[in-house]
Amino acid sequence: MDKTPYLTTELPDGEKVLGSKIQSKITYLTQIQTAIDAGDDRLVYELLDSKRYNETIRSVRQADSNRELAHLIDDLQDEVSHHLGKNLVKYLAQRFPFFFYEEIKVGVFQLYFGNWWDRRHFGVLDPLTVSFIFDDQEFEMLAQAVALSENNERYHTRIIEETTQANAALQQVVSEQAERDAKRMQLMSQISSIDEQRAGLFGGRTNTDERRQIELQLQQLDAADAKALTAPELIEKNNAQILNYSKADTILIYEQKAINDEFGDFEKFKDALRNLYADYLNSLIDGSDAADAELIAEV
Repeated sequence: MDKTPYLTTELPDGEKVLGSKIQSKITYLTQIQTAIDAGDDRLVYELLDSKRYNETIRSVRQADSNRELAHLIDDLQDEVSHHLGKNLVKYLAQRFPFFFYEEIKVGVFQLYFGNWWDRRHFGVLDPLTVSFIFDDQEFEMLAQAVALSENNERYHTRIIEETTQANAALQQVVSEQAERDAKRMQLMSQISSIDEQRAGLFGGRTNTDERRQIELQLQQLDAADAKALTAPELIEKNNAQILNYSKADTILIYEQKAINDEFGDFEKFKDALRNLYADYLNSLIDGSDAADAELIAEV
């Protein structure tokens, strides 16, 4: 009787396969360490995502992915991001001079638009993917402002106009106080006359209906008086909102000018965003080639 606890099958040598896989991981980690130690950011990017690198930079169709190996340093992403961010920010300072960054913790770069007062927090910079991750709401506001500017309109024009009209209506309620007081005296006098008639021999349904109409008018005056009391505070709040909207529009104008000064128009700016990875990696390649050329010249 066969004492082997399983059926034998023709399989590759398991130890050799295992050893090969382990060696691949060791080689990958060694390459990453060597690239980082040498300051070779281009090679680091290739090792982080060979598929994207080969398809974008080398124009390889359907390149193989090295995600299985890149997964080995997932727990080091913050540190690698910090390392890559230093040179990337230097490049971006020339390419997108209106963006500013704050590394709030290792490898995490907050993104701001402009160096002026009330500059906007615009998202984050991701050095690992060489990309801006914009705050959707902030970017959409800028995009709409650009579209509106083609008709000489600002982003907050409509709400500023509506708020201004609301203030005008509130101010009118306040300014009509004297007229309401005079009207109230007149209506109260009419009620007194009606009450006197009702007490006499000729009081009737007509007087009752008239009194109800006058009471309704008095209620309307009371409502207007109550509104007049709160109007100054509401006007002050609305003025503060108008000021904030105007400031926001001014910031948007600064942002549009900064983009136009650097890229010519908003569409070219968006093109630069789409091509950022390729442009930056090619700049690293050009820089490496230039350095190699200098070494050859020295030899």
